[in-house]
Amino acid sequence: MRRSTRTRFVLAALTAVAALTVGACSSSNASEASDSAGNSQADVTLRIGDQVKSTQSLLEAAGALDGLDYKIEWSTFEAGPPLLEALGANKIDAGGTGDVPPVFAQANGNSGRIVAVQARTGANDFLLVPSNSSASSIADLKGKKIAVTQGSSSHGLVLGLLEQAKLPVSDFQFQFLGPADALSAFNAGQVDAWAVWNPYSTIGKNTAGAKIIADGSEVTTGQSYFSAASDALADPAKSAALADFFGRLTRAQAWADDHPEAWVPIFAKLTKLPEDVAAASFDTSKGSYVPIDDQRIAKQQKLIDLFAAAGLLKQAPVAGDWFDDRFNQQIQAGAK
Repeated sequence: MRRSTRTRFVLAALTAVAALTVGACSSSNASEASDSAGNSQADVTLRIGDQVKSTQSLLEAAGALDGLDYKIEWSTFEAGPPLLEALGANKIDAGGTGDVPPVFAQANGNSGRIVAVQARTGANDFLLVPSNSSASSIADLKGKKIAVTQGSSSHGLVLGLLEQAKLPVSDFQFQFLGPADALSAFNAGQVDAWAVWNPYSTIGKNTAGAKIIADGSEVTTGQSYFSAASDALADPAKSAALADFFGRLTRAQAWADDHPEAWVPIFAKLTKLPEDVAAASFDTSKGSYVPIDDQRIAKQQKLIDLFAAAGLLKQAPVAGDWFDDRFNQQIQAGAK
């Protein structure tokens, strides 16, 4: 298959992924039951923000929504920043993102709190160069154009690599592009490198012959987050429902990690991506939910400091002020 044909195919798949995220909303019905305090939860509705329906599909595939004693209203977003914007406006109660979107949300005064941490087992952000490039490290890209999505986890990767190499941001030309536009620019030779996460990095390798010269295994947090709105945390009924939800989410993630042969085909069908691409994406994004502790908070503080040093934040948040560990018990229990 010629490269242009492959590129059109993948861009069509990416468009299909984006289409899943426009205005989607659905509900899971509650059964009549009671919470741990003996109070009916049938009138409680959790509004959960999702990206590409990944959380909803994961829970459904794992059977983790069976016997739900409250309702879930799902809203799907194209990326982490708009999800957190909705959370800050109290339009949703909780939602999952990568590690970088909360940095900007917090710096801009978003009142939500990080309440669950997923610790990934492998790198999920990569620095790609064309197959004929002589670059073998970020230092070799000095003065060159690097495509990256602004405020994304891969933006954090680039800043981390620059810090590690002791190189200033000013030595490089950043092209802030979304993944689909970055793929087109990369294929056309308009940029010299591309920092991106999976599944896009695998797509870059498959369709453009890209090669990886660095990843985030030693320079990023390796963490993803679920944040909750302050109003939801202050509501006893919703807080109780969230406690149950995170126990279910932890069990579902553990199921997926143990049963990739069952989960990957579902994810591939959902995203309309080739199954090998979906498998590669899952392989680099899997990882257990873990209790919030000082180590997890310190990783996020280091990330905040990177963006602050680059002059990209209005103010530098103190990471510890933005974590709430009230659901640690349910997450620990769900991981067993």
